[in-house]
Amino acid sequence: MKVPNRKKVDVCVIGSGAGGGVMAKELAEQGVSVVVLEAGPRFNPLEDYIDTTTKRWERAERTKSFTTTTMADYVNAGPYPTQFNRAFGVGGTTLRYLGYAIRLLPDDFRVKTLDGVADDWPISYEDLAPYYRKVEQTLGVSGQHGDPWSPPREPYPNPAFEFSYANKVLKRGCDRMGIRLWPVPRAQLSRATNSRLACVGAGVCTRGCIRRAKSSVDVTYIPLAEKTGRVEVRPNSVALKIECNDKGHARRVIYSDHQGNHYEQECNAVVLAAGSIHTPRLLLASETSRFPDGLSNSSGLVGKRLMDHQGVEVHAYFSERLDAFRGIPGGAISMDFSRTSKDHNFTRGWLHQLHGGYIGPVGAAISTPGWGREHKKALQKTFGYRAGITPNCEQLPDERNRVELDSSRIDHYGIPLARITMESRENDLKLQAAAKKQIVEICQHAGANKIVTEHAQPIFNSHPVGTCRMGNNSESSVINSFCQSHDVSNLFITDGSCFVTMGTSNPSLTIQALATRTAEYIVKEAGRQNI
Repeated sequence: MKVPNRKKVDVCVIGSGAGGGVMAKELAEQGVSVVVLEAGPRFNPLEDYIDTTTKRWERAERTKSFTTTTMADYVNAGPYPTQFNRAFGVGGTTLRYLGYAIRLLPDDFRVKTLDGVADDWPISYEDLAPYYRKVEQTLGVSGQHGDPWSPPREPYPNPAFEFSYANKVLKRGCDRMGIRLWPVPRAQLSRATNSRLACVGAGVCTRGCIRRAKSSVDVTYIPLAEKTGRVEVRPNSVALKIECNDKGHARRVIYSDHQGNHYEQECNAVVLAAGSIHTPRLLLASETSRFPDGLSNSSGLVGKRLMDHQGVEVHAYFSERLDAFRGIPGGAISMDFSRTSKDHNFTRGWLHQLHGGYIGPVGAAISTPGWGREHKKALQKTFGYRAGITPNCEQLPDERNRVELDSSRIDHYGIPLARITMESRENDLKLQAAAKKQIVEICQHAGANKIVTEHAQPIFNSHPVGTCRMGNNSESSVINSFCQSHDVSNLFITDGSCFVTMGTSNPSLTIQALATRTAEYIVKEAGRQNI
């Protein structure tokens, strides 16, 4: 039963992560009233996150997962298992991300022009640069400007973190191969502010930062949004359908609380920022006689061209103690191979991320085979001696990789589950093989005494994008260059769905910059009475 007891607002935002949280803050600061519907709960860092000074903290983490919820379920229709680690809660997947805040490169917006594959974005790097800058300031990104791959830019708000000892060891191999490294810009405080503490290198960034040093949306944009008095965040509110009036304008969102009570939120505009899996799922589930193939889907592209960064798993063991599980995960990157090279038999490339394996004592014990005394001996030889490199291998868009509805699988809200088909195609596989070969060589040059490559199938890095791509032509795209639906003028999509190509950079900063730009556009168009 729908209970129409929710006061009408200017904008209803679905999702509170990188796109939704930013949108709420930017709109509210311009006088717009906003309701944010978040499918997951609201977390209190001091009460809900792991304190690594306590005993058994690794085991405790297993009971506090942002992703152990039925709303994360989907049907895997691909040839091998794929897992997209999403987070449901106020702050979205920024709750569990590492905070890598890397801009796309200018070339990433012109792949068709430069490489003859995929498509160009309808916007350029220069269009997005001022919004990148604004987001970096709000997040307090820690980084070192002047990297060898990007255009000149202003300094970051905070200084970069130093390389870990494990990074310095792997750097020996990179230096010998002529591969340039740079401190990764992080949405993480290297020095304290008036309201938040600096990072102390606890190394549990994916489990929630008790100090609020990681700049997840719940401790940055959401407080600023609520400070305006114009934003109401409703946790545990699962959007079920977007309804339109007889003119084809979005006018209300039907949602449910976790007890199964249904409500309708009336609004003048809808911003959909539920992520690249759940955004197309909701659009497809919102079909009507006017939109029989799903909302905003006259192009037939909603859910299609799903992309993710693909990786390979390589672990190197050294004779010297690295203790790479301590301190911030990762810290060094190389974008030397992010562009297409004439020396390769494939297009596009990868970004290298140096790390320590992201594994603590309990994780190491569980992943080490054996039992009893032999298990202990093996653990003594491996734990603390491991480091690794994970590439972000760019995947090209392909309509065969897609999100659909599975009418045979219904969740407990009555909505069909998303059926995901995801497969590495010919270019993807060639690229991954080259990245893997290079990582092994780096580890060899760094002095590793044992190198382990695991998993025959590709690993997806949980950066899904591309299922509602932007473009200038309504026949070949879902939204325009301002993330506005071609079919429904007061519907906007501000998550990774809108990506045309994905580059090799982690997508969160670009999502936030696009949301900032779109909010500015919404305010201007509303002032002209176009929305």
